Amino acid sequence: MAALQLMPTPPRGAPPERVPITRELLLEMWNRGLLGTNDHIELIEGEIYVMSPMGEPHARPVQHLNVALARSLPKEFTFRCQLPFAASDISQPQPDFLVFKNRDLPDDEMPAHAALAIEIADSTLDFDLNRKSVIYARARIAEYWVLDVKKRELVVHRTPSGSKYRSVKRLADLSAVRSSSVPGLVLDLSHIFVKR
Repeated sequence: MAALQLMPTPPRGAPPERVPITRELLLEMWNRGLLGTNDHIELIEGEIYVMSPMGEPHARPVQHLNVALARSLPKEFTFRCQLPFAASDISQPQPDFLVFKNRDLPDDEMPAHAALAIEIADSTLDFDLNRKSVIYARARIAEYWVLDVKKRELVVHRTPSGSKYRSVKRLADLSAVRSSSVPGLVLDLSHIFVKR
């Protein structure tokens, strides 16, 4: 088995360099068994993040939203749940939900385009609102939702521009959330939380 070559050896006496992990290198590491098959990892801006196991406050909204999207998405759209997204050469997040047009799913590759990304945030709220919003804006995902499990609110990001979204709004009324990027998609998210 050949050794992995991250980068050429720097010249003697050179300062240390950060070596970003690419999606290609991540796949190679996976194929060679360097990453555990049960590890939930995400590649964010060239860094590997190991995500914590999912608790019920996160799992319950995933379960309910999975059913709601399957019932409510227009027929020209589909979605993936907690699967990789090719955001860039150095970012491969696994959003809780990724909604895209059927034609945007290549036969043998992960999607690289999407209309809507949804993250359910319990312990990851700051990470999702900051690091991941940059990734999704750069990938030109038109709309990004972060469901704040603790406050039972939805943070809606719209209109990506560079590495940020021009519009960010927090919604407390979740009874009829309308997507601006998926025509006809209206979801009632008010009932999807773990009961207090």
